[in-house]
Amino acid sequence: MRVEFQSRNCDIAPKFRQHAEPRIEALENFFDRISDVRITLSAQRAWRTVEITLEADGLLLRAEERTNDELASFDKALDRLERQLRRYRERAQDHVKNRTPFRKVAGEELPEAQEQPESAETELPPEALEDIEILRTKTHSLKPMTPEEAALQMELLGHDFFVFFDGQSEQVEVVYRRRDGGYGLIEPSLG
Repeated sequence: MRVEFQSRNCDIAPKFRQHAEPRIEALENFFDRISDVRITLSAQRAWRTVEITLEADGLLLRAEERTNDELASFDKALDRLERQLRRYRERAQDHVKNRTPFRKVAGEELPEAQEQPESAETELPPEALEDIEILRTKTHSLKPMTPEEAALQMELLGHDFFVFFDGQSEQVEVVYRRRDGGYGLIEPSLG
């Protein structure tokens, strides 16, 4: 397991490393295939934010906490990460026992996307495009997975949507959380 420390707007004290390293190594008791762990410490005024990102066998978990003490932030983030690992193990075991097709829920097929004709109303005026500013760009490596695995990954990250590469259809797809608590799947196609 590779552990990497990063900092933003502050220095990482040896005390922080001595506190963090044995606790991170203890995570292997929860999941033995952890390959990378990245701990990012950032300071903003009196706040200390600790973000822990863990990669294990294609699974990506992330926890972030902010307090006025970096050790307390680390401990809270680590607790969240441990809960995520436990939840993943339980769901993975349940998933193997109760396999249900993602595309069929209670005997219903998911509705096909409605074709909408292009019109001038759907295009943005040029002045509206000038106001749009991309503030942050993230890279995301796409690994082949099923929609069920993508939904699980989305839940573990605490996001509302997840972009993934479907190994069966060999397309990039998006799974998202619906307001009613269910999941949706977007299968993009070039129009």
